[in-house]
Amino acid sequence: MDSQPKRKPSSSNKYLKFSGLAFQLAILIALAIWAGGKLDDIMENKQGYMTALLVVLAFGGFMYNLFRDLENLK
Repeated sequence: MDSQPKRKPSSSNKYLKFSGLAFQLAILIALAIWAGGKLDDIMENKQGYMTALLVVLAFGGFMYNLFRDLENLK
């Protein structure tokens, strides 16, 4: 058992936690575009369906995770 009480994160820790979100989103979208392009090449899709699907899924997952983290701050 933990004898020390849990401390609330300070406002500066909250700022640091969310300050890198833009970079995380940019890297996630770039990886989704790269992986989708590879899948489109393998499947010989000229329209880029897999790229679009992976970008939408990555963005949706990112936003879900962000909203979940924001709810935990309350």
